[in-house]
Amino acid sequence: MSIELPRDNRPCLSSARSALRLLNIVFSAAVAGTLIHTLEIYRSNISLDLRHGELPMTWPARTNLAPTLILFIVAASNFVASVAIMAMSAKRSFRRPIRTRDAYRILAGSLVVVLWVSAISGFQWIDAKSKASLGHYACGNRNVLSNGRFQYRAVCTEQGLAFYLAIGAALVEAATLCTLAITALQAKKDRESIITLNEKGALDPSFEKRYP
Repeated sequence: MSIELPRDNRPCLSSARSALRLLNIVFSAAVAGTLIHTLEIYRSNISLDLRHGELPMTWPARTNLAPTLILFIVAASNFVASVAIMAMSAKRSFRRPIRTRDAYRILAGSLVVVLWVSAISGFQWIDAKSKASLGHYACGNRNVLSNGRFQYRAVCTEQGLAFYLAIGAALVEAATLCTLAITALQAKKDRESIITLNEKGALDPSFEKRYP
């Protein structure tokens, strides 16, 4: 005899997880898009039509783009991965045994959180230490009397915006990981309950009459 308990799928957790994944896509896309625009400003040709007393806009000879590129790569990768996960979930093509699936999701979610934290920490640390980093230099020269001061201000603002959006994305990913952990624990309890009932039914003949 095999007894199966009605499984609590916790639709509220599933809905919350879907909403968090969608929000993560939005945050990741916003970070990547903001940094792309920042790099476009950096690469664009600035007019040298100077007003009286203005200085031409310049960037350091070897501008340090490392913090910007690190954050952009993590954001773009996370965006692609999140879209792929949403697509597979919608098509229900991601079918694995429950234990393997839960372990895979938690491991992947933990890795993403670590990547976000590493990217955010690296961005902040390199940007603060390097005077030639894109954000540091732009923020340091945003009030200089130069024809490029508006570009400096734009880059400074966008670098800061991308940083805080990345923090938001990391928090959303951490919240998603929490819902995955709760779902995995619930699934484990369900399996243990089923095993207990099966063992009890095998030992007690009257149990089958009560739970046909």
